[in-house]
Amino acid sequence: MALRGDYLTIRVQQHSSGTVNEIIAETTSVNIDFSAESLETTSQTSGLHSEFIAGKVTCTISGDYLLASDGTQFSQLFTHMNAGNVLEIEAYRSTTKFLDGDGVLTSLNLSGGNSDQLVTGSFSIQCSGNMAV
Repeated sequence: MALRGDYLTIRVQQHSSGTVNEIIAETTSVNIDFSAESLETTSQTSGLHSEFIAGKVTCTISGDYLLASDGTQFSQLFTHMNAGNVLEIEAYRSTTKFLDGDGVLTSLNLSGGNSDQLVTGSFSIQCSGNMAV
């Protein structure tokens, strides 16, 4: 059975705010991408076969959010991005946290039309360290 994607949320918080669990922005859609490098260690004794060892693991989180009428989410995210703050990142499946770690904002975007359409924003975060809970 497939898992419903609408139960996956990212909460972005800032450690030094002094407020416990202050949520800067909650997303409406989320993409979490992990990748790992493989470092080739092939030598003459390997024969005709390639050999590898594990390299660094990276994680990038991107998502979209609806902009509040006062622009709060964008303002808070931009302030942290512009200051180069390290953010606390938590990923939840329904109410269960399954990823937890730090990251920095690497991109921030706003999109809107000329009508009464909702204004949306998007962001990208480069994770730091081990994201496992």
